Amino acid sequence: MARFGFAFFDSGVRFDAPNNIKPTTMRDLGKFLDNPFDDDGISMDELIAFSSDHREKMIASNPANELDARIAATTSALTLVNTMFTEDSVKLGIRKGNKQAMRAFRKGLAPKTGKVHAGVVARYGADDPKVTEIYPRGLSIFGSCTDDALKDELQTTILGITAHVADLGAPLLAEAQAIRTGWMAVYSPSESSGPAKTASEAAKQEARNNLQLMLFLNLLTLAMMFPRQPEKLPLYMRQSLLEDHPHHPAPPAPPPPTPPGP
Repeated sequence: MARFGFAFFDSGVRFDAPNNIKPTTMRDLGKFLDNPFDDDGISMDELIAFSSDHREKMIASNPANELDARIAATTSALTLVNTMFTEDSVKLGIRKGNKQAMRAFRKGLAPKTGKVHAGVVARYGADDPKVTEIYPRGLSIFGSCTDDALKDELQTTILGITAHVADLGAPLLAEAQAIRTGWMAVYSPSESSGPAKTASEAAKQEARNNLQLMLFLNLLTLAMMFPRQPEKLPLYMRQSLLEDHPHHPAPPAPPPPTPPGP
């Protein structure tokens, strides 16, 4: 190996590097600059499990504190990914809850709008033009329109009743207004949660990219620490944690032995 008369001071050559050099095969040198942790087949759970295990191994095997900077960088990157991943899960849960509330509201909407419609018909009769004025697209529109359009359809009913409140009465107007208020209470949070989810996805991807880069720099650091010693890498990185592990069902239990005959 290159040491003493063959390498200058501070060249990066270590005193404990091996002397028995084994021949290898030339490979595309550019491949060594590719980051293997950018593989999109690595799941988030696998990446976090590998990174956590790798950090603990660096802490446990840190000769002369050479890995202090890499441990700090990895800890920071891993903490950010964990934070983003958790926040994204929380936001996703909130969004799902909002969507569920919207579906539940629409499921119970027909009796409410039907009651207001019945009050209008009771006052004017089913064929009166005022009913058409208040419900220009009929009663079924409340069940068939999109979520975005529902608030406008409910507002049309409110405006129609307001124009004839002297005949229909304030209580019926209040019922129509309460329906729209209830819809907006579940519709508005659901709409506002959409952009937050998108922003979280972008931030999560950026945090993941950063962690993947830190892992690559760690790998290069280990290569500098242990050149020609691939057997050292398992002390710091368990590659198996990045690989898919398909579930294999346990083999069936063997049948119980047949009892001996009489």
